[in-house]
Amino acid sequence: MSDESPAVRPGTVLVADESLYLQLSQDPANVHLLDDTSAMVVPYRGRPELNAASVSEVRGLLESTGRLVPNTLLIRSPYDVDDYETAEDAIEAFSVAKYHSFANVSRLLGAKEVRFVEARVDVEQTDWQARVAAFIPAASGEVEATREVVKKIEDRLSGRLQFTGAAPDSDAALDYLRRSYLSRDPVLRSLVDMRSGGNLITNYEFTLSAIRESTASFKSTLQLASAGPVKALEIGARFSMMAHSVRDVDIKTEVIF
Repeated sequence: MSDESPAVRPGTVLVADESLYLQLSQDPANVHLLDDTSAMVVPYRGRPELNAASVSEVRGLLESTGRLVPNTLLIRSPYDVDDYETAEDAIEAFSVAKYHSFANVSRLLGAKEVRFVEARVDVEQTDWQARVAAFIPAASGEVEATREVVKKIEDRLSGRLQFTGAAPDSDAALDYLRRSYLSRDPVLRSLVDMRSGGNLITNYEFTLSAIRESTASFKSTLQLASAGPVKALEIGARFSMMAHSVRDVDIKTEVIF
């Protein structure tokens, strides 16, 4: 499997209990959401109104991984098409996953040490975030929430990873990038290039863009979270507050070969 032809999975899933699913199916303004296969509404129980086969398959996947919880908003991992994370934890979880993917690529390229330096949240809004923000009330806890994101990432990444060191295996690194849907990341591809051929790089300090692969899924997640009945239940409220302002998470790191 490669990132050029990933398995067909919705980027966002709303697991709706019977009451919420009924509200969505009977609301003329939101019934179209039941026909969306990229931001999918999955009934916790019962037969889906539309796209029955696809919805049932996704429901089975979520049940097998312990993610089938009523009134939960989930976002697909950009690095594993069968793995979903709750929207509230997605920014931190995907940032940590991206860092560990980078560390594994570095290992395959012969690294002796990968060191986490710091995490920073870029709060400059993109155009689409500005448009979404117009429909989300300003939250006094927004600044504190972004600080919480940084703290959670730093708690999980503080310290360093050490390896024995080895000759670089560029083919293995490229294969790993393909399997992790990261072959288009310019920083990681450049790292592979600089560990191939002659005059190899021995020390690399840079800033990793941690969630840029998740932007499309974040957009569809916000659309679901802002749907009338979903918004009223405050499903994904914390995610909505942060996602309309957090442009990216920058992870400063260093690798020594």
